[in-house]
Amino acid sequence: MAWYRILIAVWALSAMMEANGKSFSDSLVIEHMFAYRATIDTTTEGHHTTAYMRYQVKTERRNPILLTVPDMHNFAQENRRSIVGEYLVALTYHDKTPSDARLIARTSTIRRHRTMLPNIYDYLTPDIYRATIFYDRLLSPFHPSNRRYYRYHINKVMGKHARVEIHRRAPNTQTVRGHAIVDMATGKVISCTLSGEYDLVFFELSLVMGEEGMASLLPVSSRLKAKFAFVGNRLRAVYETTYNVADSLATTETDEESRKLIRSIRPDTLTEEQSQLYAVDDSMREARQRRREEQASLPPQRKPFTDVLWNVVGENLLHDIKGDFGKEERGYYRIYPILNPINISYSERRGLSYRFVTRMGYDFSENMDINTRIKMGYSFKYRQLLTDIPVTYNFDKRNNGYVKFRWTAGELLSNSTVIDKVREERGDTVDLEKVDIGYFRHYKTEVLAHYDFTTLFGLEAGIVFNRWTSVIDKDFQEMGKPTRYHATYWTTTASVRPLGWKGPVLTFNYDRTFPKWSKERMNFEKWEADCSYIHPMTRLRSLSMRVGGGLYTLGGKGTYFLDFNNFRNDYIPGGWNDEWSGEFELLHRNWYNSSKYYFRMNATYESPMLFLSWIPLAGNLIEKERLYLSGLHLKGLSHYVEVGYGLTNQYFSLGVFAGFKRGEYYSIGCNIEFELFNRW
Repeated sequence: MAWYRILIAVWALSAMMEANGKSFSDSLVIEHMFAYRATIDTTTEGHHTTAYMRYQVKTERRNPILLTVPDMHNFAQENRRSIVGEYLVALTYHDKTPSDARLIARTSTIRRHRTMLPNIYDYLTPDIYRATIFYDRLLSPFHPSNRRYYRYHINKVMGKHARVEIHRRAPNTQTVRGHAIVDMATGKVISCTLSGEYDLVFFELSLVMGEEGMASLLPVSSRLKAKFAFVGNRLRAVYETTYNVADSLATTETDEESRKLIRSIRPDTLTEEQSQLYAVDDSMREARQRRREEQASLPPQRKPFTDVLWNVVGENLLHDIKGDFGKEERGYYRIYPILNPINISYSERRGLSYRFVTRMGYDFSENMDINTRIKMGYSFKYRQLLTDIPVTYNFDKRNNGYVKFRWTAGELLSNSTVIDKVREERGDTVDLEKVDIGYFRHYKTEVLAHYDFTTLFGLEAGIVFNRWTSVIDKDFQEMGKPTRYHATYWTTTASVRPLGWKGPVLTFNYDRTFPKWSKERMNFEKWEADCSYIHPMTRLRSLSMRVGGGLYTLGGKGTYFLDFNNFRNDYIPGGWNDEWSGEFELLHRNWYNSSKYYFRMNATYESPMLFLSWIPLAGNLIEKERLYLSGLHLKGLSHYVEVGYGLTNQYFSLGVFAGFKRGEYYSIGCNIEFELFNRW
C-alpha cells in the first residue's frame, strides 16, 4: 500500500502549496490595493466638476410621528406615497480636506422643493481613498490605517481582476461591509459596493471609479439605496449620481429655469414611473394656480383652525425657519426648531436644561459682515432663564479682525465670601441658617476688539461691566449689606499659535479694574494662562488636552466675586469635539469663585471603537466612545481628580463621571444630551 500513501502525500503537498500560493496572491492584491493611491498624483486641490443626481423616495409605512423628523413635514402631510427629484451640484475636490458642494439647480415633486433626508446628501462626495469616506464618518476599508477593523479575502478571479470581499471585525456604525473589483496588477479599485447603517439610515452604496490618473481616485457614477426606519415609519430611497456632466454652470434663479437646465443636462431618460410622477405634479401645480387666481377675485376667507395649527406647528416648531433679506439677499436669518430633542440636556451639576438658538447676519462683502448667535436657555434645577446675545462686526475676516458686543444675563451664582464677611462683622448675633444671602444673579456686558496680526499671534482687548444682584433683597438689607455689586475692568488676551491654526493655542489673560468706577471697592488684578489642543489621530481618533492656571495678585476687601475666564471660555478654533471635554462636570459652581488661584488640566481620548464598540449588540449602536481625565487644585479643593467615560450614538450622548479628592471618593454623576437628528 506504499503507493497509496505516496498518493495521499502528493495530494496533501499540492493542496498545501495551492493554499499557500492563494494566500500569498491574496495578500499581494490587498497590499497593491492599499498602495494604489500613493502611485497617483493626488494634488486634487481646486479640481471642479458638476454632478447630476436623481432620487426617488417611496413610503412603505408612515404615521404622524413622521411630522417630527426634520424636513419631513411637507411630505408627511401629503397623500403622495412616492416622490421624485433632481439636483445639479458643483463639486470642488481638495487634496487634504473634504470636498465642497454648491447647489446649482433642483426640482422635485414635493411642495416647495423641500429637502428629503438631508443627511443623505453627504453621500454625494464619497472618497474611498481617504481615512473616512464621507467627511468625518465611515472608516474606509481601502485606507491602510483602517485595516485593523476589516478582514479581506478574494473569492473570485476574473482574468486580470479579482473580487475582494470586505468583512467587519466589529459591528460598528462607523464601519462598512461589501466587496470591490480590483485590478490585480495595480491594486486599482474598479468598482465597489459598500453597505452599513449610520444615523438611522441603512444604506448600500455602489461606485464605479474613473479610468486612470487622478480620475481613478474619484467616482464617475454612484447608486445609493437607502432605508429610513423610525418609530413605525419606513421609507426607501434610491439616489443615482453621474459625475462630470458639465464643466461649469451658473446657479439658476427660478423653478422654471431649474427644470429647463436639469432637462438639458440630464444624462439619461426618466423611467416611466418617474415621468408619471412629474406629470401628476404638473397637473396639481396648475390646479393650485387656478385656485389662487379664483380666490384672488373673492373676499379673503379665514383658514380653518386645523390648517393654521398644522402650518404653525410644522413650519415654526418642528423645522428651521430660515431665509434671506436685503440687497442681493446678503442678509440671512435662521431660527432653529423649537421642539427639538437636541435642545434638552441633563447633567449632575446643571440639572435638566433647555436651550434655544437663533442666528442672523448680513454680508457687506466677502471680508466684512455683521452677525449674531442668540442663545437662550432655561435651567429647571435653578428655575432660571439664561440669555446670551453676542453681536460681532467682522471688519477683516481674513485676519479675524472684529469688534464684539456681548450681553449675558440670568446666570445664578452662589458666593460664600459674602456670608463669611457677615460672620466676621456680626459674629454670632445673626443666625445665618435662617437667612438666604448666598445667591446672586449675574449680568455681564462686554465690548471687545480682536485682531490676528499673523497666523501665529492674535490680540484681544476691551472693557467688561459686571453686575451681581441678590436673589432675596430683604435678607441683605437686614444684614446691612448692599443688594447690588458692580465691577468694571479692562481685559487683554494674547493668543499664541506656535504651529499655526492646526496646532496648540496658548492664551494669556490680564484683567485690571478701574477702582474709581466700582461702587463697592471691587478692586482686583487677575492673571490667567491656558494651553488647549486637539491632536487628530488616524481612524477618527483624537486626543483633546487643556492645561492652565490663574491667580488674583490684587484684591480689595470688597472683592467678593472671583471670576476666572478660563472656567468658561473655549479658545479651540471650532470648539471641542463634545460638550464635556475641557470641563469639570461634578463640581458645584461655588468652587469657581472661592479661591484666588487655581491650576487645572483636562484630557479626553476619543475613538469610534474603544470598549463597548467591540461587543456585537452594543457595537451596532455606538458611534464614538470617550475617556475623560481632569485634575484641579485650588484653595479648599486640592488634588481633585475627575474621571469619566462617555459614548455617543444616533439617539443620545451619555457620560458617567466620578470625582476624587485626595484619593478619596467625592461624587459621582451622569450627563445626557439628545443627538437625534442632530446631524440632519
